[in-house]
Amino acid sequence: MVEATSDDAPEARGTLTVSDRVVQKVARTAASRVPGVAVAASGLLGRDLPHASARTHGTRAQVEVDVALAWPAPAAATARRVREAVEDAVARFAGVRTDRVDVRVVAVTDPVPTAGERVR
Repeated sequence: MVEATSDDAPEARGTLTVSDRVVQKVARTAASRVPGVAVAASGLLGRDLPHASARTHGTRAQVEVDVALAWPAPAAATARRVREAVEDAVARFAGVRTDRVDVRVVAVTDPVPTAGERVR
């Protein structure tokens, strides 16, 4: 068994800084995987959705996520699932805890036609 020396103490090993962009990408990816969230490319708002912004301070972050819903997904329940997915993914993949995750539903899209359904 190897004994820890003073050089192995966490405070002696240095620091890890996670950039806002990393947290944003993790949040955007997590939001896009939630059922009911539509992935929209440069639509009405002139940007891709979901869209995320983050402010990271050490090991804490505040995240804002804009999403488009695929009709008829329920807004409140889907937003709650997005918030939970973002909190989990940011903690798991970026090692950062979220103090706050704000989710805004900024658009509602028509559902994608299923195979065999005709669009006129």
